[in-house]
Amino acid sequence: MTALMNVLAYPFGWALGLLYDLCHNYLIALLIITLVLRLILLPTSVKQQKNSAKQMRLQAKVNKIRAKYAGQQGREVQMKIQEETQELYKREGFNASTAGCAPLAFQMIVMMGLYGAIYSPLQFVLRLDSKVIEVLTSAYNLIEGVADTAAKTGSRVQLNILGKFSEVVANLPKVENGELVTGDIIEEIQTFVANFKIFGIDLTQTPKDFKTAGAILIMIPVLAGVTAMLSAVYTFLKQRKTNPEMSKNPMMGCMTFMAPAMSVFFAWSLPAGIGFYWIISNILSFIQMVALALIFKPEDIIAAQMIDETVERRSREQSVKQTKQLLANRESKQQ
Repeated sequence: MTALMNVLAYPFGWALGLLYDLCHNYLIALLIITLVLRLILLPTSVKQQKNSAKQMRLQAKVNKIRAKYAGQQGREVQMKIQEETQELYKREGFNASTAGCAPLAFQMIVMMGLYGAIYSPLQFVLRLDSKVIEVLTSAYNLIEGVADTAAKTGSRVQLNILGKFSEVVANLPKVENGELVTGDIIEEIQTFVANFKIFGIDLTQTPKDFKTAGAILIMIPVLAGVTAMLSAVYTFLKQRKTNPEMSKNPMMGCMTFMAPAMSVFFAWSLPAGIGFYWIISNILSFIQMVALALIFKPEDIIAAQMIDETVERRSREQSVKQTKQLLANRESKQQ
């Protein structure tokens, strides 16, 4: 685990641990923390929804610009279309990247923090003393068949300890300071291990090891891909409606399937606990997208924008009339 991930894991591990202590259910704890994170990003999502509606309204004007250069080819023509389109966006106060990089940066921070917490539950969720974790690691390394260096000291060693905890406990008398792992600690970890399973799926295991860990693990990458596809297809259909020209770009089709494919790959290669977080996050993301589309309907947003612009235009016109009248009155008095 990198130093940065280790630092980020502390707050997320503390939050997961607090929620776990309250509900004693890892699934519910993971669901709550994912929901809270989605709510934090809700204002940005609302802003993006409104921005999308404005883009839909401007699409007719963008199409007129494209029609003006219809039949013409070359780099200069494309540059003119781009320049006039950007000028249109500037006049209308539209910014295609209004949300900036903040949401993506936030999600990366969340991902790294949660990964660290899920990879090291003994340290960040149960908050066990480092010496106790060292003793448990030593006991785990004595298990027959654990010879690989990565298995002994790698990033997922704490997950490995949970996966073979009964054998770890049996080896405690064989290691130095084994008495540090008291009966209360053993009971606490055993309870956590029992709750670290969702629908019979052991979240410490990796789906790619399904031959030894259980075929049911295959459901994790499958569900991660399906739930990611929901949001990707919905976004693509929405983009095709708001910007038909962009949807014809082959890159849009590639991007539509890129995110689900990456979800399947990583959910296949990483512990099931991380894959399950992706599934929950994908489902909540899709629900949020549909809900925002229903609450903030593009036609309603466009109508509100037109009203605001009309009021603003009339206000400017009234201001100009008053200025002209004031100047006329001054000239009349001077005469």
